[in-house]
Amino acid sequence: MKIYKLTLVTDEVVEAFANLIPQLAPGCQLPTKGDLEAIVNSNQTLLFMAEEHNEILGTMTLVVNKIPTGDKVWIEDVVVDKSARGKGVGVKLIQFSIDYAKTEKLMSINLTSSPERIAANQLYQKLGFVQRETNVYRLTLK
Repeated sequence: MKIYKLTLVTDEVVEAFANLIPQLAPGCQLPTKGDLEAIVNSNQTLLFMAEEHNEILGTMTLVVNKIPTGDKVWIEDVVVDKSARGKGVGVKLIQFSIDYAKTEKLMSINLTSSPERIAANQLYQKLGFVQRETNVYRLTLK
């Protein structure tokens, strides 16, 4: 299995996201090729891909925000295709992001996960993530 930072958005990548995103967030608007290219060309957002036998099995996003108190790093949109779950794809994606953050001398990585995503939460804890006592707020704008 190969894990890599996405640098070129192909039609195969767009198709993979069309398959993966509904598995993570049903009903969510699918990213267009232009959306994915904007992410790939961003200095703050990185897409990491998991691929085996020329098939994209999963993806995750690493977001680095520069703010006055220091860099804030977030893992977002981790999704592994249902056909590849339980095969270590998620572990390899997260470990790749941890290794990347270390090489960039980033101090910590944050993520959130819904409590009902039991396997994902167990994975994050297994990899050393510690649940924080915090309040997460959202204002939905329409």
